[in-house]
Amino acid sequence: MVTQHAAYRNQAARPLVVSDRDGALDLLENGLREVPVYRWLIGDDAPADAYRWYGEVLLVECMNGLQGIFDDTGNLTAVIAVSESSEEAGVVDGELKDRTRRWVQRIDGFVDRFRELQSKTDEAKVADEAIRVIFALVHPERRGGGTLAALVDPVVERARRLGMPVTASTSDPRLSELYARKWNCLVRAEFTLTDGPTVWVQRLDP
Repeated sequence: MVTQHAAYRNQAARPLVVSDRDGALDLLENGLREVPVYRWLIGDDAPADAYRWYGEVLLVECMNGLQGIFDDTGNLTAVIAVSESSEEAGVVDGELKDRTRRWVQRIDGFVDRFRELQSKTDEAKVADEAIRVIFALVHPERRGGGTLAALVDPVVERARRLGMPVTASTSDPRLSELYARKWNCLVRAEFTLTDGPTVWVQRLDP
């Protein structure tokens, strides 16, 4: 994978398509484990396949709002999932539903942790109508070179044109600080998960 950032800077994000699925799953399988809230949900000791499964669930649910950045060889190096309404979620097919049932049973405590995350997320909602950044992941070799900004800047610009706020949540304190410093996306609520990380919920007003 290319390690130089110069080639990337001239590239823009594009919508992901079905043929990008495997590359997206590779990125999510490794990237989700680095995110404190997903590590808490799925488990520090969970196998790579568990993270790949949950990545697939996220891909399906967020497919209509996925954008990615690719390097010169066509490898996906960064992805962002954005939602503008609660009606955009994709449909999980029967095969993925079956695997989901198996993983939910296999991962000890997953159901309770998932319910807690959903409940606390709902309670910490900071806008009724907003463009939501659900997640953003950047390959380790592409961090620090403006890759995240190339994902987020178009979202912020679209929200300004529409006169809508942008919301995002993160369990990474460095990312929370970056959202606030670079985009003035300020912390409006927060919650701490049982034996887990704090999640900051942030909003940028138009």
